[in-house]
Amino acid sequence: MSKPTTEFNLGLRDIDLIENAINSVIARRSSAMSLLAEDNVENTTDMAAYREIRQEVADLRDLLGRLHNQKNWYRPTSEAAYVSG
Repeated sequence: MSKPTTEFNLGLRDIDLIENAINSVIARRSSAMSLLAEDNVENTTDMAAYREIRQEVADLRDLLGRLHNQKNWYRPTSEAAYVSG
């Protein structure tokens, strides 16, 4: 049985595209949540859909956080003050 790949070779552009795509999905799903909340209908179907969307957005934000935490940020090794541009 084969093992799943645990390492991926992605470039900076690839990661940027993934993050932008996830942020776009979050924006669309958040808009859908707002529309459901504006309707303020106590329909159990709408409430279930709202909860499902809210969980999806939370999962996507968690994914973005994990991507962010895996990045290696540039820090110069010299003693001089560093100001990013």
